[in-house]
Amino acid sequence: MKKDRKKMWQVVCLFVLSMILSGTFGAMGAEADAKAYEFIIPDVDIEYLSSADIQDMPLQVVCYAKNEIYARHGRMFQSQELTNYFEEQLWYYGCISPSEFSSSVLNVYETANIKLLSDRESALRSGGYVLDQPGYDFSAVYQYIYGNISYEVQNDYYVFPDSDARYLSNADISGMSAQELCYGKNEIYARHGRTFRSRELTDYFATKTWYYGSIAPADFNSAVFNTYENTNIKFLTDAENALTGGAGYVLDQPGYDIYAVGISDYYYDDDRLENDFIFYDSDTRYLTDEEVKGLSLQVVCYAKNEIYARRGRIFDSQELNDYFYSKPWYYGRILPEDFSSDVFNKYELANITLLDGYERALDPNGYQLY
Repeated sequence: MKKDRKKMWQVVCLFVLSMILSGTFGAMGAEADAKAYEFIIPDVDIEYLSSADIQDMPLQVVCYAKNEIYARHGRMFQSQELTNYFEEQLWYYGCISPSEFSSSVLNVYETANIKLLSDRESALRSGGYVLDQPGYDFSAVYQYIYGNISYEVQNDYYVFPDSDARYLSNADISGMSAQELCYGKNEIYARHGRTFRSRELTDYFATKTWYYGSIAPADFNSAVFNTYENTNIKFLTDAENALTGGAGYVLDQPGYDIYAVGISDYYYDDDRLENDFIFYDSDTRYLTDEEVKGLSLQVVCYAKNEIYARRGRIFDSQELNDYFYSKPWYYGRILPEDFSSDVFNKYELANITLLDGYERALDPNGYQLY
């Protein structure tokens, strides 16, 4: 199974990378020429929707939002309309046929939200939205998401996704241009909300949904940087100067092209992706005794908490926070007191129980975190 999943990731990652680098993206209805990246309902897997949340949704959007929950888990669709829509979404990796898809991967929030959306869809029209009618388009869906169907979806990647959580190396910047190094360096400032005097940098970071420039250069304080960021700024500056004889990349030259800057291939390395987890698929299958019994006490503890981390939990333990923030896939957003185990599916719950049992067998008090 591991080989099959690894092969799947290779295909997926090569596909996404080729699409991004070639500039060949799906159309947004008939009006845009870039690939979409937003969810209709972003937190549908961690919150219960209410009737008020969806009361203004058009019928088509309700149908798509319901199916988006399945699409998040890689389900493919018999409907050509849904297939075309979700293949336009950058986050979508359809790999499970409808006949092989199991609703057991859905957590309690997702299950409840599917029912709410299904009921709303039926209330709006007996029988629900009719898929695959001649002349269908996605304009109503994008109008709902963006408020403007001519919205141009932009590349939302980082040059260095984790430059705030690890030290960059020569291998990370091998083959990069001075422009890319310059943008990667300024990306560290942009993460902290700094605005830029340079029109080129302003244009570039304006394409990033994660960027909220609010601090003028004169008001920006470099004390916000951590050790990784300070070191990486110097490292990238030195590399940029080495390429340009000390002059650095010259910003705002006539004809500058912000789209000439590539993105990190960190996420497209299938071995790196797999190796960044202890069990990269502990949310989609049952772990076995054979896999777990030879692990150390510390690793078993980390593997158990990895399941929580995948769901965005922040940790009271500094040790766990340090460990998971070193992972490019981790985005801690839920405080321990706000986290609910209802987000877990049956595989995750079973694997937490298995790993906790092994941890207690190795030491009745468990691994002692700092």
